[in-house]
Amino acid sequence: MKRWELVTARPRPGGSRLAVAAVLTAVVAGVLVVGRVLAADPIGYGVPVWPFADSADVAEDRVMRSVVTAARADAASLGNLTGVPTAVAAGDVEVLDTEVQPSGMAVWMLLRLHVPSVGTRCREVVVLGATPVEVNSRTVACVRHPA
Repeated sequence: MKRWELVTARPRPGGSRLAVAAVLTAVVAGVLVVGRVLAADPIGYGVPVWPFADSADVAEDRVMRSVVTAARADAASLGNLTGVPTAVAAGDVEVLDTEVQPSGMAVWMLLRLHVPSVGTRCREVVVLGATPVEVNSRTVACVRHPA
């Protein structure tokens, strides 16, 4: 009499190890890429913390927080953004160039920040809307734009 048996392949443990190694490599590479992007401008991305930011970035963030506070306070009092460049120009902040949208609901500024114990840094700042006010910025070279 013939005997029939079901034969199945046994799973190889090496395949799952390779998949885990590939996933871990992809995760580490992703974290490194995100870290490099965040470290390029930690204030602009809102992460002025170690390991992305150093002490100079933290000091710059303090100055930028005063800019954001002044912009929001001015917009709340006037109902538009036309006075924002004047409101932020105080103490450690110089307004090098500005452009106000005719409707008064958007302002572009080039600011020179005098950061304590660091020196001078420049940021391009865009302020949008009256309530709530949205403030975005990025690091730029300290050069005036031609008129």
